Amino acid sequence: MEFDVIVIGAGPAGSAAALTAAKGGAKVLLLEKGPEPGSKNVSGAMIRTEEIAKVFDTSSMPFERKVKNVDLIFMDSTGKVRISVDISSGLINVGRLKLDKWMAQQAEKAGAVLVTKTTALGVEKDGEKYKVVTDRGSISGSKVVLAEGVNALISMGMKIRPDLEPEHSVQAVKEVYNLNKDEINKRLGFKSDEEGSSWRIFGTNPVPYAGFLYTYKDAIAIGVGIPMSILIKKKISPYTVLDELKERLGINELVKGGSLREYSAKVIPEQGFPSYRACSGKIYLAGDSIGLINALTFNGIGPAVISGSIAGKAALEGYECFKYEEELMKDKEIKGVVKARPLIQELTKEENLNYYVNFLGDALHSWAYGSLSLNLDMPRLIKHLMLGMGVLKA
Repeated sequence: MEFDVIVIGAGPAGSAAALTAAKGGAKVLLLEKGPEPGSKNVSGAMIRTEEIAKVFDTSSMPFERKVKNVDLIFMDSTGKVRISVDISSGLINVGRLKLDKWMAQQAEKAGAVLVTKTTALGVEKDGEKYKVVTDRGSISGSKVVLAEGVNALISMGMKIRPDLEPEHSVQAVKEVYNLNKDEINKRLGFKSDEEGSSWRIFGTNPVPYAGFLYTYKDAIAIGVGIPMSILIKKKISPYTVLDELKERLGINELVKGGSLREYSAKVIPEQGFPSYRACSGKIYLAGDSIGLINALTFNGIGPAVISGSIAGKAALEGYECFKYEEELMKDKEIKGVVKARPLIQELTKEENLNYYVNFLGDALHSWAYGSLSLNLDMPRLIKHLMLGMGVLKA
């Protein structure tokens, strides 16, 4: 059997690619190794609806709760500071299983063929076409989109991109607790079953980290991400850091009476395109496979959807590699990921994470006491400001 476009991976990037190519009239195959789209992903996230709406019809998009406030929490060794930001619209908490399934269904409605429980093992050149080798046989296609996620074994095996180094990756872990929706509303002060919130947490003990909390209809997700280089240097497990965060914020009391539904882990890339190639011949890479995650804004799904859509169009029209990479760099969100990367690599260093969390905590504490005191490290601040503006390179 032959297809015009074979998409490997039915996550947000893969389904966006399949939808775009199928809507353009291509015969598209969408391969997923899990029993259904989303089943292999770390569940739950906060997403920006306007980014998803650029590719998908969001009128029926499944969501858990609408985010009404985002709380920013800074915790150093002496205390914590909490700032709550009201959100008028546009942010929602979602479960990945429902979201990914909904995205793949839109690709199917456009004509793409979804095949699950099929693991792609490699891609081989076969004359003018490509042969995708799977654990259930081989399929032929004219173009291939690789949306295989951060563990991009095919892309790395074909030498299109390198493996991730510890200094360019963050290890994230997450726990999801089932809890009656009425209890969630009561404990978090929500006025309806649709109302929700998200937390962004920055701490320094026992090591510097960034954490998050998401609210679902009937569950609460809490997680933490730590630079891999710090975990290796300190010989500490991410579970230890998550337990410390839960203790400091009283999470065990918040989810008391609930049951642990899920424990999951994910590597978050802090390196990628354009340092990585995004294309080889008529093979186009998208999403996590080329590190398109903006760690400054905790946003991976938006860039995945946008890059997937561009990959789908590239496959449909047979872009040369330079054209595909040029189109990626034209997009505002992807350009933002690329521009932020040098600053993120600086901020994820242990000494810088410690400095900023302590600086913000001390400044806000002293201001609250009426004796504003700022421990300004001007050379550090100027360097990071210039990195953020793109004036300097890391």
